[in-house]
Amino acid sequence: MKIIRDCAVQFRYNLAPAGEPLTLPDSDEPLLSYLHGHQQIIAGLEQALEGHAAGERFEVELSPEQAYGERDESRIEKVEREAFAGMKDLRAGLLVQINDESGKPALARVIRLDNREVELDLNHPYAGLTLVFSVEVVSVRAATDQELADGRVTE
Repeated sequence: MKIIRDCAVQFRYNLAPAGEPLTLPDSDEPLLSYLHGHQQIIAGLEQALEGHAAGERFEVELSPEQAYGERDESRIEKVEREAFAGMKDLRAGLLVQINDESGKPALARVIRLDNREVELDLNHPYAGLTLVFSVEVVSVRAATDQELADGRVTE
């Protein structure tokens, strides 16, 4: 069966910025399950998976627009240092979980900090980068009515 809309798909992958070493995924890599055509993975990767079948391996290069988007400098924020009072190992480069404007959890990277404030980058770590994905399609099947209703693959 080839991947088309409403298929339940399991695959594994590795990725690297274009020009950096990329390894093939092996059986130690975790499986990712999704409903094809339901925007549950990045658009460019979903499009690249279309038409592939279980057992196929391929590589695809995705532009920032097809992957995690361009960097957005408006997503750099400064937060009072007090918000991280309980974190003893806070340092530049660390990924931290914060709540965004709507109160939802979000990941941010600490850019720099001093005694008064912490500067955070809320862009995805791969934003602005062309990425190469090495993909192995593990299984493809028609999604069940329940999976389609729930919006997730159950096995």
